Amino acid sequence: MEATRLDHPSSKRGTNDADLFDASELDVLAGAMSFFVRSVNLSVSRYLETHLAGTPLSGGTGKVTTLFMVQKRPGITAAEVAPYAGKDAPAMARLVDRLIASGLIDRRPDPRSRRRQLLFITPKGEAHLDLVRDIVSRERHEAFGMLSDEEHEQAVRLLRKVAGAYLRKPNGKVVPGAGAAWTGK
Repeated sequence: MEATRLDHPSSKRGTNDADLFDASELDVLAGAMSFFVRSVNLSVSRYLETHLAGTPLSGGTGKVTTLFMVQKRPGITAAEVAPYAGKDAPAMARLVDRLIASGLIDRRPDPRSRRRQLLFITPKGEAHLDLVRDIVSRERHEAFGMLSDEEHEQAVRLLRKVAGAYLRKPNGKVVPGAGAAWTGK
């Protein structure tokens, strides 16, 4: 019996063909959300990198999330941002240092605690968030145009649910303060 091959995305299949993947070749991956989340993540990361090229926000992850959180919660700490940026403490410290070196955020000592450093967005950081807002406003149609508005809303709702569950309990452990950065709790 001849093995079928996974059709290349540039083949004759139409853009509305949702089943580009041959289940017999993917084995258990055909039903694994992780496989499809990773595939989409790689494509969306390329899309964002293309649009952020030449800015201090290109190259790597977590910078945009950090900027938005610092803007919405002036005085937030790097430790409070880290779970949302997907970084451990050393990686988060390097990311914050790069954002400071680029002039996008400032770090100031907490007047109530010598050990805590508070983060604040700069005017340059605000300007870069305007660029990100523009990119994200186009993302819906440029990167996810294959989805109807209803499908897009449903996908976002489901991914928020999954991401929230992982944020609160990575490796089965509740992250201290997870969610507090956005809820004020």
